[in-house]
Amino acid sequence: MSEQLLKEISNLRSKIAKFEENEINLKNTEEELNALNQQLDASNQQLLASEQQLRALNEQLKANEEELIAKEEYAQQVHEYAENIIATIRTPFVILDKKLHVLTVSHSFCDTYKVTQEETIGKLFYKLGNNQWNIPSLKKLLKDILPGKSEIKDFEVNHNFEKIGYKTMLLNAREVIRGENKHRLIFISIEDITLRQQTLKKLNQLNIELENRKNELQQVLYITTHDLRSPLVNIQGFNKELGASLEELNNLLEEIEIPNTYKKRISELIEEEIPESMHFITSSSNKMDALLKGLLSLSRLGRQKVVFKDVDMNELMTSVIDNFEYEIIKNKVEVHISDLPQCIGDEFQLNQLFSNLLGNALKFFDSDRPGIINISGEKINNYIKYKVQDNGIGIHPDHQDKVFELFHKLDPKKPGIGLGMNIVKQIVEKHKGKIEVESEPGAGTKFIISLPIDGKDGN
Repeated sequence: MSEQLLKEISNLRSKIAKFEENEINLKNTEEELNALNQQLDASNQQLLASEQQLRALNEQLKANEEELIAKEEYAQQVHEYAENIIATIRTPFVILDKKLHVLTVSHSFCDTYKVTQEETIGKLFYKLGNNQWNIPSLKKLLKDILPGKSEIKDFEVNHNFEKIGYKTMLLNAREVIRGENKHRLIFISIEDITLRQQTLKKLNQLNIELENRKNELQQVLYITTHDLRSPLVNIQGFNKELGASLEELNNLLEEIEIPNTYKKRISELIEEEIPESMHFITSSSNKMDALLKGLLSLSRLGRQKVVFKDVDMNELMTSVIDNFEYEIIKNKVEVHISDLPQCIGDEFQLNQLFSNLLGNALKFFDSDRPGIINISGEKINNYIKYKVQDNGIGIHPDHQDKVFELFHKLDPKKPGIGLGMNIVKQIVEKHKGKIEVESEPGAGTKFIISLPIDGKDGN
């Protein structure tokens, strides 16, 4: 083989090797290009996702801006509402910061303390207008006591304000913590109770005087009723003696001869006119006797102290019923007593109370039907309620408000002087209780007595 041919073959091989190398490089370049294309596709997808996220963020930002604007408008409205509310509060009202500087005050505050808004804003609350507060007490209240309680009610403060003089004020304070920074605000409402305190002082003095007058009146009533009993007993005694003397005179006149002209007149005097006068004396003295006894009972009741103790009401009611046994049997009245809860009270006065109620029920039963009296009791909330119910003649609505008045009688023909129900009312009031009456003419009457469970005011 010639040298020239070998050279050409060698060149050809070299070209083939170079071609194969270029083919490999081309293949690698193609793979790199594919990888770059894939990377470009991923970048495009990431860019697309970023664009979508950016659009979402823009929409969120727009929504946040709209919400912020709405909140600012709402905050402005709330601020305006608050300002209007503060402006229309009829009592002095002030808002302080944590250092007790004034942030805002109501118009009423300015009117009360004779100051302007400009004279108050930023000033220490207890130094407004040369105000002579009880400063140590007030500072302790607002700086020490209030933070621990968050609210103070009815704190009484005396001060001497130069433009309005000496005043007694009632403060109600509330602490409000707001925001992430725990910003402290103090809301204070102020009530001028100067006149109330003065009135209360006068009222207490009047109550003392009234109690003294009441004691004096009870003493006078007791002495008067007690002293009137002596001449009344004399009247009753001499009236009986007069009756005996009249009978003796009548017997003597039968033994002597008297002209007919005198005999008729003497007979009229002895048998008609004098007995009639004596009857009126007896009737009036008996009525006066009952009245004096009733007034004496009222007087004693007023002076009696209530001795509170546990009272077995079943035992007490049995005793009350026993005292009326004769009338109950005579009038064929049925008395039904349920199991009664015990209470705390004065046993003697409670016996007197229920005796009066039972006596009234027996007095006003309806003769056209069998009499029935039901006595029951139960605990309701803070009270023990006892009910005395009858099926008697009942009370007309026009008389129900007058039942407990002194000397008021439903039926003037019935015995009694109209003091029993007033005594009942006084006994209930001495026990800090309440009494109610429910009645319907022709159907009967129910008295409801409510006594505090603990013997104190149940309210």
